Amino acid sequence: MITIVDAAEARRALDAGELACPEPGCVGILRVWSRARSRQVRGLDGTVVTLAPDRALCRACRATHVLLPVGYLPRRGYDVEVIGAALLVAAEGAGYRRAAARVDVPPSTVRGWLAALGAGAAALTARVAAIIEAAGDRLFPAQAPRARAGRALPEAVAALGVAARAFVLTMVQPCPPRLGGPLTGIDYAGALAERHRLQLHRELGVIDPAGALGGLRGWPLINVLSHGRLLTSAGPAG
Repeated sequence: MITIVDAAEARRALDAGELACPEPGCVGILRVWSRARSRQVRGLDGTVVTLAPDRALCRACRATHVLLPVGYLPRRGYDVEVIGAALLVAAEGAGYRRAAARVDVPPSTVRGWLAALGAGAAALTARVAAIIEAAGDRLFPAQAPRARAGRALPEAVAALGVAARAFVLTMVQPCPPRLGGPLTGIDYAGALAERHRLQLHRELGVIDPAGALGGLRGWPLINVLSHGRLLTSAGPAG
């Protein structure tokens, strides 16, 4: 699966043969192959859409990849805004029934989401730690009480929020040039920071030919930072 920011622009780039295969070591180009199985997905406002994302095939390694828009998660019948809202309520101390009532979703479905996130919370927190570290931020500032530390679900949700803020503040735009050393005038530290920023963008595995990533906020951005795997275990699909 590949996360895409702008579905129309990603399809244009796919048709034009501009998308490289994300498989490690492959230098092939993706082409249109088919569509993934369609499903109904409900949004936070109650709107239901039919989602049938493109499936691309690599011309070289023959691997296939579903191009999933940033607002959706694999195999889920609710979009990332609904799921994120329920996770946030639960992280603040509510049980799964209260979280389900808040987003108007069956309790059993929300319970599955919480189980999935809880099972993968440590890996998810570690995944976004690189973004927090690269931005010079900390998950738990020294002066702040660590009320969420040590509790898997609240800690993971807190980490995602800090990573999203750090990404917006320091990782979206190119690093501005600064005055370099007295001998060369080259800003080696700035060049290194910019190289690291671009590498981090590549590692996110997101397709963004139109440069729309910088405009993302909230749970769609968190979905990108979690590599499209916000619910990381094989909990019940809802």
